[in-house]
Amino acid sequence: MDSWCKVLIVEDEYITRQGIQNMIDWNEEGFEIVGEAYNGKNAIDMVEKLRPHIVLTDIVMPVMDGIELGKVLRTKFPKIQVVVLSSYDNFGYVRDSFQSGAVDYILKPTLNPENLLKTMKQAASRIPGLTLQGRQNLSLARSIEQLLSGFSKQEAKEQLESAFQNSGFLLVGMDISRIFKQDTAAIENQKKLLTQILDKLLAEYTYVHLIVNESVLLIVINFPLSEKEYIYRALHQAMDQIGEQEPRAFYVSSRIFSDISLLKEVYNGSFLSNLDWYFYYKGKHFMTAEEFQNQKENIKFNIMDYTKLLETLQIEKALELLESYVNSVLKERSLSEMELKTLVQNAWYQLISVLEDQGLNAENLSYLKRDCLVKIYSCTYSEDFIQIFSVLQSDFRAIISKYKVNTHNATMQGILKYIDNHYNEQLSLSHLAKQFNFNYSYLSVYFHSYHSEGFSEYLNRQRINHAMELLREGTLSVSDICGAVGFTDQSYFTRVFKKLTGITPRVYRRKFGKIEE
Repeated sequence: MDSWCKVLIVEDEYITRQGIQNMIDWNEEGFEIVGEAYNGKNAIDMVEKLRPHIVLTDIVMPVMDGIELGKVLRTKFPKIQVVVLSSYDNFGYVRDSFQSGAVDYILKPTLNPENLLKTMKQAASRIPGLTLQGRQNLSLARSIEQLLSGFSKQEAKEQLESAFQNSGFLLVGMDISRIFKQDTAAIENQKKLLTQILDKLLAEYTYVHLIVNESVLLIVINFPLSEKEYIYRALHQAMDQIGEQEPRAFYVSSRIFSDISLLKEVYNGSFLSNLDWYFYYKGKHFMTAEEFQNQKENIKFNIMDYTKLLETLQIEKALELLESYVNSVLKERSLSEMELKTLVQNAWYQLISVLEDQGLNAENLSYLKRDCLVKIYSCTYSEDFIQIFSVLQSDFRAIISKYKVNTHNATMQGILKYIDNHYNEQLSLSHLAKQFNFNYSYLSVYFHSYHSEGFSEYLNRQRINHAMELLREGTLSVSDICGAVGFTDQSYFTRVFKKLTGITPRVYRRKFGKIEE
């Protein structure tokens, strides 16, 4: 949450100090008067302890005047903003005060609440990491946080209902943790831009902005439902202005709702998930909830076909399958950023595992392992993603070509196809050797050298894959399925099934089957 802007008053006249204290409701405007000093020397001691953001000081004072004080502050505390007061309309004092580090100058004869507040807000706007919020807004923001957390007290709800008098509510937000990452300066600048721009465009409405869970910059806007079209136009205008100064800005709005008690439900619904879609909208700065309703339904990647292609060393076809799917996702925007990146990374890691099983030097694959993780996850937008994806796909193809990974071995493909077609028969390595005119011992070595698994492991995996399908879809008993996929011993079938899936056939059917036993 934003903190108060702390102010130290330095003035040798008690009445003037009291007048400044009481001239403005400082807390209401986001300021806190943290102390009073009667000369420059006294002020330096207080600055050490209180660390104010702004020092409002007279020029003419005993012991140490305001000009000397400004010089000391500029040297020891350069981040502190200094605003000077003087009874003398004298260019020499003005010049000296600015040379000593002052950021603004007010003549006491012209001092009034409006001029003073304007000057102090200008000084506060120059302070890195500080965004002014008045006492009411700070309190409302805390109440909103409570409501979102689910632990709001009745008084918080009453305060929000009292502050928000209109019938319409809208949430607008941006995922600053994902977009800006650790760029705190950009985050603070974003909050200032919001305040400056929304104060002009939404001056007639009540709105509060806050940061939720150190992640989402959230704006809660309350307005008459009859003026929703104006609100949308104003928000488009505001976000376009923000986008001109910060091209990474991407805000989304929720659906309009009419009861503040629905805040948590709306926030945790599609609003929160829509924040992730900035990945597909480079250069766009604002999207409404309605614009997300046309998102395409997710079409799942055929991981079984991909795995089978890898297992049979048809790597080029596997890469083409992955490429086709990724291009489809990017075109239809059917997966979120993290879903897409995770899928591609897992697919590539699976490929790397196959290449390692083929005896490729691990050192030759290590850079791809690194790039699969680092480069893919560093992409901010889909345009960047597809470029890196294409480069890494080409790198895989280059390695396959360089090390002559045999993706078109007709004999091996024929053996695998034969196993796939006859998995439910009493297959053996000697049977295969006769079928393909191989020496029994050589076939064992040959099979293992061209495949990530040995003959028995591959045969068992095919049988279990078909058993899983029968368990999901059919009504056959476990005993019947055991025989149907080529096993003669049910206890052995159960052991192999559990080894490959982690659970027994009966448990698998209870979890995934359409018909319970």
